[in-house]
Amino acid sequence: MKDIARRTVPDRQLPEDGVGEEDSGWLQTRRALAELSIIGLFVLALLVALHAAASLVVPMVAAIIVGSVVAHAGDRGQRIGISPMVAGLALTAILGAGMFLLIEVIAEPISTLIERLPQVLPRLAGALSDVLEPFTTLQARLTGGSTGPNGEMASLEKMLGSLDLGLVAGFLGGLTPAFGEFLIFLATLVFYVAGRAQLRRQSILAFVGREERLAAIRIFNATEASLTRYFGTTTIIYASVGIATGLIALTAGLPAPILWGLFAFAMSFVPFLGPAIVSMAIASGGLLLDRDVLSALWPVGAFMVVHLICENAVVPAVLGRRFEINPFLVFVAIIFWTWMWGAIGAILAVPLLLIARTIRSELKAETRAPLPS
Repeated sequence: MKDIARRTVPDRQLPEDGVGEEDSGWLQTRRALAELSIIGLFVLALLVALHAAASLVVPMVAAIIVGSVVAHAGDRGQRIGISPMVAGLALTAILGAGMFLLIEVIAEPISTLIERLPQVLPRLAGALSDVLEPFTTLQARLTGGSTGPNGEMASLEKMLGSLDLGLVAGFLGGLTPAFGEFLIFLATLVFYVAGRAQLRRQSILAFVGREERLAAIRIFNATEASLTRYFGTTTIIYASVGIATGLIALTAGLPAPILWGLFAFAMSFVPFLGPAIVSMAIASGGLLLDRDVLSALWPVGAFMVVHLICENAVVPAVLGRRFEINPFLVFVAIIFWTWMWGAIGAILAVPLLLIARTIRSELKAETRAPLPS
């Protein structure tokens, strides 16, 4: 039959299995589409599982990221004769106590802000009525409503009232994790730091080839070094932002300026959304003190100036181009992980993006640095 086919169609060479080239190409395309579909279904199932198990996965992922930084810093304890495990566990205890105190401190301002949001909106409408007058007038003319002062105020209050306060309250409430999730975080952090060396060794030995093992070592080292430098630098910078915010709150006469500073420090780790929430909180605090618009809003402007200087001048100058990430990717990552894991996901978005970029850079690097002995 093969000979007959070759004699009948001499210009078309058939493979030995009797399938033509066009049919073979179509089969390969179908096979590739099937493989992509399987991968897509696996990714969707994984995302659904991560979203459903957020209460367990989020504290564990956060503990692994923080534990990588703590363990990397603990490795330097060998230079002064301290065991890496002892140094790592000591740093873990200090970090856990500090985070517990920080959560206790910022929980009250966040709950107060959530309770006061409905009270702030009418005062905010009155404060912004003059600024937004052209927009409310245009809206009234397009919809056929009233264009007088009362109509503008009603339109503005309606616009502000349409804001999804439940979404804002849910995001702010997610910043203070439940006690059970905090215990999961601490337990995972302790066990990860204690068994990091063995876990890392087993992960490297899981690869068969020598080149794959060397690549795994480079990725582990680069990831931990990047996270340590990022968190170490940003912690110092955002602590300065917190101090400046506390001084601004003290000058503006806001109550508990130390709490305002700690709140600004914690929220600075959430790009875009964090400064916006702090600004809204400062504005609401000023408006609830029955002050005029200028006295209530100038602390917001001062905070934004401090934060913009730190984000656009200090952080790039200190971290350098190595840690520059496209703002669009940062924004998309924050939106995605906030949708997946809530407010804590927004905090973890940049570290996860930094890990992905570090792994990609190590895999694509043409020149490799010499491995440590």
